[in-house]
Amino acid sequence: MKDKQRAIEAGKETIADQIYNSIRKDLMECRWPAGHTLKIRNLAAEFGVSAMPVRLALKRLGSEGALAIEENRSARVPVISQRRFSEFYEVTVRLERLALEKTSQRITPQQLGVLFAQADAIRQEIDQGRTAGYAQRFNAMLMELYRIGGSSALIEMIEYAWVHVAPPANAIFESPAFVSKIHIHLIEILEALRRKDHVAAETALAAALSYAERAMNLLMDMERSSNSLRGQKHRTQKRSDLTGTIITIA
Repeated sequence: MKDKQRAIEAGKETIADQIYNSIRKDLMECRWPAGHTLKIRNLAAEFGVSAMPVRLALKRLGSEGALAIEENRSARVPVISQRRFSEFYEVTVRLERLALEKTSQRITPQQLGVLFAQADAIRQEIDQGRTAGYAQRFNAMLMELYRIGGSSALIEMIEYAWVHVAPPANAIFESPAFVSKIHIHLIEILEALRRKDHVAAETALAAALSYAERAMNLLMDMERSSNSLRGQKHRTQKRSDLTGTIITIA
């Protein structure tokens, strides 16, 4: 909380703009799952500000469809339909492959070295069973790669898609099996870039995104099935089955 307060105090943008950017980043990094409620008073306390700039930031995110504004001084992370998720997935694959192609033409050995060091450190944590917070680091590394490509227009479009598809993906990143496999794809992307093989890098990226899509479709199928049955106990069990099931995805 103190880090966010310091960022708000030191920034040159308006307080509402900074809160907007911070919450938007949290959405892109899977901080909250779909359906999660954000209360204005809690966010105001977290940022160390009054309710007004938080309300303005939430209203702006609501106008973009990133949040659903509710009447009781709160906002909700929208629940996305399976069809809508697939539409965003189709778009983001094209955007991210293009961004990675541009990155392959500009990335330096020094930049790759930094990314490899980050990936290796994360790999060690995964091997030790520490996967909490992986979604944030995975998305941050991908975005860092895309920014190297130098296309601000592509970044804006990718961010727009991520704001909508990242929150539903929160659950699949809770699976250690999913995290382990998706990280292998990330290493493959970096290794291909080091070889200056942009085709292999894009192929590895497509494999990572395809794996995530299949995991999301599995989760949504399971949730739709469980919602048709009565009993909270059964629904909870269905959701927890994801960790064991996701490893079977080819």
